Amino acid sequence: MTPAKRVLVLGGTNFDIIVRAERFPDEHEKVRGEACSALPGGSAANTALGLVRQGCEARLVSAVGDDALGALCLDDLRAGGVDTELMRVDASARTSMAIVISSGVGKRMMTFAGADRDLAFRAVTEDDVRDVDHVHVVGEPTSQLGRVVDLARRLGRSLSIEWNGRDMSALARGPGLNLMNGDEAARLPDAADDPGATARRYARLLSGDVILTLGADGALWAPADGEVLREPTDVVEPVDRTGGGDAFNAGVVAGWLFGEPPSACMRRGLDAASHVITKIGAHP
Repeated sequence: MTPAKRVLVLGGTNFDIIVRAERFPDEHEKVRGEACSALPGGSAANTALGLVRQGCEARLVSAVGDDALGALCLDDLRAGGVDTELMRVDASARTSMAIVISSGVGKRMMTFAGADRDLAFRAVTEDDVRDVDHVHVVGEPTSQLGRVVDLARRLGRSLSIEWNGRDMSALARGPGLNLMNGDEAARLPDAADDPGATARRYARLLSGDVILTLGADGALWAPADGEVLREPTDVVEPVDRTGGGDAFNAGVVAGWLFGEPPSACMRRGLDAASHVITKIGAHP
């Protein structure tokens, strides 16, 4: 039996409050929600859980507060099979939170930055990176996150970077996967009208592959050297898009680590995302 691929995931862990509503409220307007959910989340935590469901071993580097919400997040990660040995529990801070209003076709989000995850990144050692096959990062491109990315490159570990609405160019130059959605790509400097052209431009600029999700239009993959590949998706009626991108990323990274071609990697990711967005919250 082929041993499972081991992935070190660095980024945020939140506790999410998600309200489903038909539409977003106007200024000073009260809109009654159709459903409400409170559960652990965060892009890195969601991706780590998704990687485990995809057949990988995932170790998460993140931070929570020493509070009830932090305990719930840790329990959820452990129950999902994620290794939390490198998680930091900060007695001086609260657990990060996200408030999400979801209309099915869109969402609005407000986040609260709690426990300092950079301190968890700082504690990552060469042995921690040497012990895995792949490093996946999401978050602000800080010096401590950059240090771990540099370690991964120096030690010959493969790398994936979730842009998550940020310009991650400072960390992303070199071989690896750059994951973003079409809206994020459209906001990049010198973005083209066609998302495929933007992905191709950044793939060549970064010397790494760029993968975009495009909602009902599926996904595309721009290799560092080659033509853009597209993968359609089966259109589903979304309930809540929270965590859909994280599920897609986990599927793509897992497929890539298992040696699957780009089309199969995107198919994995699209199927995982479709499963997540048909319910409230990022968990299956």
